[in-house]
Amino acid sequence: MAGRAWVSHLYPLTSQEIPEFNLNTYLSSGGLPHIHRSDYATDELENYCATYLLEEIKAEALTRNVPAFAESMRLFAHSNGHEISFQSFAGDCGVSAQTIKNYIEILEDTLLAFSLPVFRGTRKRKATSRSKLYFFDCGVVRSLTRSFQVAEGSPAFGDAFKHFCILEARAANSYLKMRREFSFWRTHNGYEVDLLFDRDFAFEFKATQKPSKKHLKGLRALKEEGVFQKYILVCQCDAPRLSEDGIEIIPWQSYLKRLWSGEFALSLI
Repeated sequence: MAGRAWVSHLYPLTSQEIPEFNLNTYLSSGGLPHIHRSDYATDELENYCATYLLEEIKAEALTRNVPAFAESMRLFAHSNGHEISFQSFAGDCGVSAQTIKNYIEILEDTLLAFSLPVFRGTRKRKATSRSKLYFFDCGVVRSLTRSFQVAEGSPAFGDAFKHFCILEARAANSYLKMRREFSFWRTHNGYEVDLLFDRDFAFEFKATQKPSKKHLKGLRALKEEGVFQKYILVCQCDAPRLSEDGIEIIPWQSYLKRLWSGEFALSLI
């Protein structure tokens, strides 16, 4: 009956649910409750990905070709946070582009992954047309790509840091009923901004401890469009500051505090 249907989603543990939260530990082990900070996190993640996830897909009869699906899932993990190319994935997996599309739908339907659409509301620079795919947990990506530890300063650490910041925003959006629609922006000539909250906030996530001009390129290009209210670089700097052109540069701890306080929620007034 109308009025009696409620939908609630549970996510892996967030930074707010973990006492003495450690970023490096989280980027490697993720937030699954029975795995995070386990003495056997690597083994448990392997068993979870190799057995539970695929067995659940098989049990639900969501695909007949489980080996091909398993291979595609590993390729998707290696491309976590990158734009989706059905043709490229199809060639790597030896299946059709339609099959790849079906596999991605399975991941999304089972809440193992989600797509982040591209924002196309800019005029000066034309945006790309392909969405990005993200898995629901950092640790699952580490296990599927067999990169169980991410060294700080490595490209993998930067990717995991961005993934973590986006996952926190996604969980906060649901738990706090922020009512935000998320997207990202990327142009054909390579300018990119990681996460957009409607047309209000534009976030770039960089794991650097010393942000410089090169880390602001995407935000500055988007700022020229005059679409968003605030432009924010989230990184591992020690203290917040403003760039000369008004872009906020903040530590990731400040981002989390402001995010979970509801500061970035959609105003209903």
